[in-house]
Amino acid sequence: MAALKGQNAEHTFWGLGGDLMEAEGLETLYHARDLSVTGFIEVLKHLSFFNKVMASVVSQCEIRKPDAAILLDYPGFNLRLGMKLKALNIPVYYYISPQVWAWKKGRIKTMRQFIKHIFVIFPFEEDFYKKHGIPVTFAGHPLVERDFHLPERSDFFKKHDFDENKPLVALLPGSRRNEMERHVRPLLDAINTLKQKQPDIQFVLAGLSSLSKAYYQPFSQLENVKIIHDEPYPMMAHADVAIVASGTATLETAYLGTPLVVIYKIAPLSYLIGKLLVDIEHIAMPNLIIGERAVPELIQSDATGHKISVEVLRLLTDLSARSQMLAKLDTLKESLGHPGCAKTISAEIQKDLD
Repeated sequence: MAALKGQNAEHTFWGLGGDLMEAEGLETLYHARDLSVTGFIEVLKHLSFFNKVMASVVSQCEIRKPDAAILLDYPGFNLRLGMKLKALNIPVYYYISPQVWAWKKGRIKTMRQFIKHIFVIFPFEEDFYKKHGIPVTFAGHPLVERDFHLPERSDFFKKHDFDENKPLVALLPGSRRNEMERHVRPLLDAINTLKQKQPDIQFVLAGLSSLSKAYYQPFSQLENVKIIHDEPYPMMAHADVAIVASGTATLETAYLGTPLVVIYKIAPLSYLIGKLLVDIEHIAMPNLIIGERAVPELIQSDATGHKISVEVLRLLTDLSARSQMLAKLDTLKESLGHPGCAKTISAEIQKDLD
């Protein structure tokens, strides 16, 4: 949004988004937090709400007649929306590709019908879309643009009263309510096991002010566990090992160069459906980008306190395993492109609007 406004200060934006987009001037029809649902069963439970949102967006498009629409990720909703926008003769740009290379490849036919140009954030996606005849640009990953505002490790440890001579393990259990609910038990079990095996380990939990404090209550009663709200990047960067729920945070942690263990649990039926539909060897985004199992993935029944603790201890005590992972993470960082992705996208869109 900022880059497009830099091209033309008269541009205005409205639609679906979160706090950061609102700060850039987005007129929000619905906030992103209300649309944040994962899992097949969970989506079905909220289907009437999503239909309401869809109808509202389409209605506003009919009234306001925007010059262009930029769809971000969120394929279950946006692929349906894209076809409706096409029927209204609104040019559609897509940023952050649906993972059609992983599952439901038939969706590529739908995308070809309405996408004017797609901007992808992983290098392997560019070849995929070229092969399927969709105009595509590898813009680079937005992570390379981000200023993480990281303090020095010593300052971070001093601020939160950590001991620099003892290992620090970061816990990032997810940003959604259902993720927290399913990850609390295995993380508590892992903490207890790790404290028995190596009593000097310190733990820091990434808290979110947007989630109820009740989710963090079980952790607040434990020794050696500190909860820090809304400050994830310093703990990602300065932890010795991180336990991270599968999602964007795994890529952020990997990009910051911290060894990690990926976990994830969803509703059993959602998992079974996913197993039938998903055609990829890895789930964790760092592994998908690197092309091999570079970081441990403990998914569903494998996400137990015991298995988590085994992987964490290996990364804390086995210098060879740790060094191998760090080398893989360096490779990942290099593959994500260079700063300038926002300018690349805005220039392409503005060229069409002029």
